[in-house]
Amino acid sequence: MATAAPILDSTLVNHHHSLSVSPFTSNFILNYRNKTYPSIPHVGSSFLSGKSLRVVQIGAKTPRLGTRRKKRVGVTASLGGLLGGIFKGNDTGESTRQQYAATVTTINKLEPTMAALSDTELKEKTFALKERASQGESLDSLLPEAFAVVREASKRVLGLRPFDVQLIGGMVLHKGEIAEMRTGEGKTLVAILPAYLNALSGKGVHVVTVNDYLARRDCEWVGQVPRFLGLKVGLIQQNMTSEQRRENYLCDITYVTNSELGFDYLRDNLATEMLRSLF
Repeated sequence: MATAAPILDSTLVNHHHSLSVSPFTSNFILNYRNKTYPSIPHVGSSFLSGKSLRVVQIGAKTPRLGTRRKKRVGVTASLGGLLGGIFKGNDTGESTRQQYAATVTTINKLEPTMAALSDTELKEKTFALKERASQGESLDSLLPEAFAVVREASKRVLGLRPFDVQLIGGMVLHKGEIAEMRTGEGKTLVAILPAYLNALSGKGVHVVTVNDYLARRDCEWVGQVPRFLGLKVGLIQQNMTSEQRRENYLCDITYVTNSELGFDYLRDNLATEMLRSLF
């Protein structure tokens, strides 16, 4: 079973609502549903001040998006499914494709419009979308245009055009569910789609992976896309100072390993408790 649970009541990433994409195995990328979690006033000035953390434990697989793997019989569950039900039996991904087909069509219809924009005009889309989000428009309503912007930026910066199935993977993550994808099917590129969308809210995003090499590679490679679009992209690595960590955690999108995030949480809590004991 896959569960999401808060670690105590930390204010680790209040700046972030913690969209986290984590390939703990080659088959999984994860996301947390957008929610507002209770937080406690932060005492002190440790490098993770003003934030809240969520952790996902993985033990279930979701219906896949691709069609290349052999059919499996068994119980599969998505993170969102834990709240509403468990899906049993075989799922080739067709039901998932049908569920998101209308939104994919909308994104595809926007592609010629985005392609006609200059680099400057494409970058200005980010500020326009941020403004709409700040005025109360939901991220769900911004999703088609945001994904179309990211697709066009990816074509220009990386030379890669996200396929329709990758758009669906991004939508699954944004919805708060788990998308199962094989190695080489583009999890790293998929992650940029919901990361960009959720960063428009101004609360920030964490992209979590398993080691420093992957975090640095993804930040330097696909991180070029949100940078091109005007977002700040940060990276947390071993041996960084507290000031460096604070600066990177405050970026719109932050790449970090699960271990660094966990230990930063512990260090932040220790600093907070020590300061509280002084008053």
